[in-house]
Amino acid sequence: MQAESAVEIVRASLALAFPTATEEGLTRAAELVLRWGSEGVGVQLEPDLAERMLHDLILVTGQDEDEFDAAREPGGELTRVEPAQSRAWSRTRETQDDGLPYIPRPPEQRGRHRFRGGPGQEPGRGTYPTD
Repeated sequence: MQAESAVEIVRASLALAFPTATEEGLTRAAELVLRWGSEGVGVQLEPDLAERMLHDLILVTGQDEDEFDAAREPGGELTRVEPAQSRAWSRTRETQDDGLPYIPRPPEQRGRHRFRGGPGQEPGRGTYPTD
């Protein structure tokens, strides 16, 4: 697949998630998602890191954060986690000076569970460990 096609596919998905984002912001965010994917970030994502990435994408796209939060699933505040205080992906212009450290392989901590496995995994895999 050509890079331009991949960017357009990701951009279209981001446009659905961030309906009031700027055109330039959506394109930049799509390029970042692809770059972060090539950095192997997907295997690092834990719920708090996913929330941090969402906040980074909100900044890059120019989406109004209050509008985004208002459109979240009703009752989602019960399952929402606090954004991580670090990143496992490269910085953007918008996040360069926020003081959060880059930790390429964040350690697992109590309350942070990696997204593991999926359908077809051996028994006991693909689920969150119990605390």
